[in-house]
Amino acid sequence: MYRETADWAFREFIKYLFRPKGFEVRVAALCIPVLVALLGGNWLVKATVRGDYSFEFGSTNIIPDWAQWSLVSIFVAVFVFCFVIGWKRFTRENEIRNRKKVIVIEGRGLREDDGTPLTAAVPSDIVGHRLGVSLDLRQKRDGVIIDADALLPEVDAARRMVQQYARQNDRQDVILVYGGLTPVPMTFLTGVVFDDEGSIVVMDWDRTRESWRVLDSRDDGQRFIVTGVGAVKDSPEVVLAVSASYQVRDENIDTTFKLPVVRMSLPALDSSHWSQAKQSALAQQLLDTAKVLEAKGVATIHLLLACQNSVAFNLGRRYDKRNLPGVVVYQYEANGEKKFPWGVRMPVAGIATPSIVRT
Repeated sequence: MYRETADWAFREFIKYLFRPKGFEVRVAALCIPVLVALLGGNWLVKATVRGDYSFEFGSTNIIPDWAQWSLVSIFVAVFVFCFVIGWKRFTRENEIRNRKKVIVIEGRGLREDDGTPLTAAVPSDIVGHRLGVSLDLRQKRDGVIIDADALLPEVDAARRMVQQYARQNDRQDVILVYGGLTPVPMTFLTGVVFDDEGSIVVMDWDRTRESWRVLDSRDDGQRFIVTGVGAVKDSPEVVLAVSASYQVRDENIDTTFKLPVVRMSLPALDSSHWSQAKQSALAQQLLDTAKVLEAKGVATIHLLLACQNSVAFNLGRRYDKRNLPGVVVYQYEANGEKKFPWGVRMPVAGIATPSIVRT
């Protein structure tokens, strides 16, 4: 713990040293060597030997006095002006930083170790005092959910804590940041629940870098290919299998469901999802597909997601709470006889509170 704290403090110190600086700092820095040259270039130090060492100081008169002191006055005035501007900028940024609040929601549920805190990884250009909100869904066993029902109150408690923090400040002074490693149904639920809280900066855990990062990559243009919609006739329930990181396989679906299956699959499952623009486009595709299913009379969508945490969160944020069919998002268990043993019925389509559905 102490080592992590020391590493975080060192990183913050380096960020401070190399932080973006205003123009006045650069101008003031240029004034210093100019003043040194003006004040020092007109003087000469001589060392002569007269028995013992002696030193003599004298003026070389390289620059006329009237020119020298005129230039010195100008550059001193510029330096003082830049100092005043810099001080005003510094105090203004401090006021903004003290007024603004960054509420950092970190979901934990797949690993028992604490790892690197999300609060320390929030980019420095997101200005404001950090307030951490922990959404701890761990149940003392790595990656295993023992009691799914016990997880729902934790999501609601995190939502109420965020609302309490947000009410203490003007809405324009509050920024939400979310990142997590939680079971897919709970991640989707978190997206549904926090969608009403305003704009959210989404981060995710990069397993390659072993660090948190924002969705800052370019959009590679990959989009879902939607199939199976035409096979939905008059069934009030359908399975919607979304394959973004892994393929949702037919044999796994057959262990749990005997319903029409609609698929949304990326053509390349190894493509990058580190683009906010791409994730927004994928979420829009889910919304459009749900609209088509609603028009066909579907009342309940059984949603199977194979995707990274940030994708599941953004899909949940985009799902319309009022006008789309009810949706149950399922947990995948590779070792179970039924591969999708339980799911969370989302608070949409007139349902006020989430609940656990067991298959």
